[in-house]
Amino acid sequence: MKNIDSRLRLLPAIAVAAIAAMTAVVESCNDIGCTDLRSSIPFAGFYSASTETQISVDSLLIGGIGAPHDSLLTDSGAITSSLYLPFRSDKTSTSFFIKYVEKALDFPELADTITFEYTSTPYFASADCGAMFVYDITAVDYTRHIVDSVAITDSLVNNFDMERIKIFFRTSETDDQQ
Repeated sequence: MKNIDSRLRLLPAIAVAAIAAMTAVVESCNDIGCTDLRSSIPFAGFYSASTETQISVDSLLIGGIGAPHDSLLTDSGAITSSLYLPFRSDKTSTSFFIKYVEKALDFPELADTITFEYTSTPYFASADCGAMFVYDITAVDYTRHIVDSVAITDSLVNNFDMERIKIFFRTSETDDQQ
């Protein structure tokens, strides 16, 4: 009887040890070693061409050209100062449209297009993060209706969350440009 009592007293300790061992196994399969982004998506910020300061814009529709399914990245009612521009890993270029839906600018001939050319390389980040594509932007081409210019601040796009693209919008016109 005494042996049974001593074994019953050890039962809670054995249960705690078993739970701790299972927790250690589960934690070894988690994503603590991985950054928040598990894919490489270029991050773009919006700037004023005249002041070079970051701006928030509204009344824009931005989406992918030739992308499968619905490629709309912003809605005309959204106010944003930045967004992610997903590249297509199976292509060497991706194009985006910027359509202005504000009354004074809502003309098809004022829509802008930005095309990024790049190389994509599969990259195994870690057991926690898995595999992803890393992009190296080699060229950018764009129309200049309301977009003034596009700058690439870092051509290597990996899963670190940082702004790599600056899109400069014409926010005012000087008298000599009219």
